[in-house]
Amino acid sequence: MHAQSPFEPLFHGERLLIRTVRLLALATPCHGLQVHFEAACGCAGEAAYRMLEAFVQQLAVHGHRRVQLSIPADPRLTDDEALVLDIFGCAQAGDYRSLEERLRGLLDADPPFPMGAAACMVAETLGMNGLMLRARPTPDQSIPHPGELFVFPMAAE
Repeated sequence: MHAQSPFEPLFHGERLLIRTVRLLALATPCHGLQVHFEAACGCAGEAAYRMLEAFVQQLAVHGHRRVQLSIPADPRLTDDEALVLDIFGCAQAGDYRSLEERLRGLLDADPPFPMGAAACMVAETLGMNGLMLRARPTPDQSIPHPGELFVFPMAAE
């Protein structure tokens, strides 16, 4: 069972990111997604979209646990979605230690290098286009370790 946080306003980049991750995870083609990235990020939008596709594919291939996602139109975030936002927020802030820990918690395994690289590229592209992402400051004990089940009590900020 997954917990959902009540709706809290997300930045435009965060909404774009979560909506796209949700739709990509459904594995149904939605050609409008790439257009949204191009509108938000200009000529770098297509590359950022492709990197986000790679991130979701790596999550599916290397993840050792089921990641809980909401339906695309739901304004609430699951704990896993909040963790995804944290991953990209840490990447945008250049906090690679926290990025690695959060990836490990999301996958329940050691993350492959391409997954972190994809997160960094997407986050940097969004940031260069004024789309800021936030990462929750969380103590190390709140980040799940491989094999440990933990429910995040915090909502996305």
